[in-house]
Amino acid sequence: MRAIRWDKFICEECKAQLPFIEKGEFCIKCGRQHNENEHCESKKNYDEVIGVLKYKGKSRKAIYNFKNRYGLNLGEFAAPYIYKTLEDEELIKSIDCITFVPMHKKKEYKRGYNQAEEFARALADELGVPLIKSMLEHRKSKSSQHNLSGEDRKLAAKQTYYLGKTKRPEDFKTVIIADDVFTTGSTLDTCAELLKQTGFERVICAAICITPKKDNEKDDDE
Repeated sequence: MRAIRWDKFICEECKAQLPFIEKGEFCIKCGRQHNENEHCESKKNYDEVIGVLKYKGKSRKAIYNFKNRYGLNLGEFAAPYIYKTLEDEELIKSIDCITFVPMHKKKEYKRGYNQAEEFARALADELGVPLIKSMLEHRKSKSSQHNLSGEDRKLAAKQTYYLGKTKRPEDFKTVIIADDVFTTGSTLDTCAELLKQTGFERVICAAICITPKKDNEKDDDE
C-alpha cells in the first residue's frame, strides 16, 4: 500500500497508467473517433463534447469506484483537465452555468449520491460558475441503457428525461452538462435538446471518460 500526499487525488504511479485522451483523438463536435481530416457531419443537439480519459483499463475501475464506492475524488481530479480543454478551445469565457444528467430519485437515494452531480459540482467550483440543479429530471426506465442498442438508447432516453422545475436564468446562453461516461451520446443528445428548448444557445458536454470506438464497430448513433 502506498501513501498519497494530502494535496493529491491520485499517486503518480497510478496517474501514469491512466489512458488520458490526447488532443484531437476524439472529435470535439460529436465526441466520436473519426479521421481528423474528415468533415464532421454531426447533427446532435449538443455543440461540443470534451473528456479527460478513455473508458478502458484503469479508468473503468476508477469510474466503478466513482459510481459505487464513494470514490468522489475522481470528479475533483478530472475538473482541472476539463478547464484546460475549455481554455484551449477558447470556450472558457462563454460558460454561464453547469448542470448534470439526472438520476432517478429512488436510485439516487439507494446509492447515496448522483456521480454526475458530484462531477458537476467539482466543475462548477473549478470554473467559478453556478451549479444549477433540477433543470432536468429522470423518470423510471424499464430497462438499463447498457443493455440497449443505439437506436433503442435514443428512444429510451427520450422517454426517460424531461424538463425539471428549475428555469434557465434569462441571461444564461451557454451551459455545460456533466456526466461520468460518454458512450453513444444518446442520453446527452436528449438532455441537450431539452436544455435548448428552454433557450440555451450552446450546450457543451463534459465527461470524465469517453468510450473509444473500435475500428470495426458501427457507430450506434448513426
